[in-house]
Amino acid sequence: MEEYLIDHWGTRFCKEHQHQFPHCSYCGRLVPPQEQETGRSGEEIRCAVCRGTAIESAEEARPIFKKLIQWVGSQGLRYNSLPLTLELCGREKLAYYLSERGQNHSLGATMSKTYSLDGRVVRSEVTGVAVLLGLPATLFQGVTVHELGHVWLIVQGIQDLPSWAEEGFCELLSYRYYSGLNTPEGRHHAASIERNSDPVYGEGFRRIRARADAMGFQRFVEALQSTKRLP
Repeated sequence: MEEYLIDHWGTRFCKEHQHQFPHCSYCGRLVPPQEQETGRSGEEIRCAVCRGTAIESAEEARPIFKKLIQWVGSQGLRYNSLPLTLELCGREKLAYYLSERGQNHSLGATMSKTYSLDGRVVRSEVTGVAVLLGLPATLFQGVTVHELGHVWLIVQGIQDLPSWAEEGFCELLSYRYYSGLNTPEGRHHAASIERNSDPVYGEGFRRIRARADAMGFQRFVEALQSTKRLP
């Protein structure tokens, strides 16, 4: 008699398939052979569900990007009318952008130029946001919100935060967005942020969330903006 298990999506699957089939890179669902993509390069394995909502073109991404900027603005983060551009790119190009920031694995990147005088940074300006092509819609939105957090920090001249605080703040923004969706996908990605054991992203999120919860998110953002330091 076959033994069945149930994943966190409520999908029943045969126990022996747990180690036979790969897991979706984005949602964790098992991907049986008949659902696996052919001709797709890169490390990511997508299930049929994530593939069905994937953002594959700039035309699809542009109106979503505009709405996400508005959402971030509703959280008290504004960009002083800065014209923001979004680029969807493959893993190789994204890796190039990330290497310029000293990172090597992420789903998005914020590009910026820094201007120095006598060895001291005088200003930075954002040159664009890049997000990996083909992400499922909800994850695409959360990754973009995270990058918009980096954009806001640069626009506000907040330059000296430790990496755990900068990434933790941007993860908190994504977490707030995911939680507000109140969808299975949103809850899944919010829980992934909560569980993340990474000392920069995961621990940074928990430390920043604790400070923001103690003060109230709006007061936290206002204090960060006015002092350029962690409140």
